[in-house]
Amino acid sequence: MNPQLAEFVALMRRFPWCVGCALVTLVCGGGAIYLHTDIGSLAEPYAQRDREYKEMLDLTKGGQLQRQELDHATEITRRIEENLLIQDSLAENNWYFYKFEEQTKAHLSELHQLNSPGPDNSAGFRRVPYTLRVGGTYEQVAAFIQVLETGPRLLRVTAFSMSRSTGGGRDAGRAGAASDAPEAAVLTADLNIELLGKK
Repeated sequence: MNPQLAEFVALMRRFPWCVGCALVTLVCGGGAIYLHTDIGSLAEPYAQRDREYKEMLDLTKGGQLQRQELDHATEITRRIEENLLIQDSLAENNWYFYKFEEQTKAHLSELHQLNSPGPDNSAGFRRVPYTLRVGGTYEQVAAFIQVLETGPRLLRVTAFSMSRSTGGGRDAGRAGAASDAPEAAVLTADLNIELLGKK
């Protein structure tokens, strides 16, 4: 045996704990070097999973928003369906206008439901035309038109005209003129409108 090797072996036998610690240090160092060289390949799958997790969160948030929008659209559709004119219920359809007369104190002197235009196969509803005449003070007529436009039923004003006349305070009582005024201006509005009805 080489004298230097024999001296090294004797030294190892003399200090076994030091030899064990050195071996453990070498093994740990080798493992650390291996993991350090392999960290790039380990980081890529982690980054991929992280991207997939973030995409899943975005998809989940988008799905919740879409469900809320669908619920909102379903509620709007339900409200529209509930407020369509009923084809064979003339009294109920006319009452829709007369309740606004009571609410605004205007006078609905004429109300006529006209024949519906020809069926439109592309639409899910039918148009129901009406002509009406409402009279009263400016505030009352304006309030009547406003509640008509903002009411639950969908309508479109196709034509209108307004005229003004003066009359005695009590003579224009149904039209809503102030009873104390000697000469009260009465505004009359003629409207052509279309409401949506069930087919």
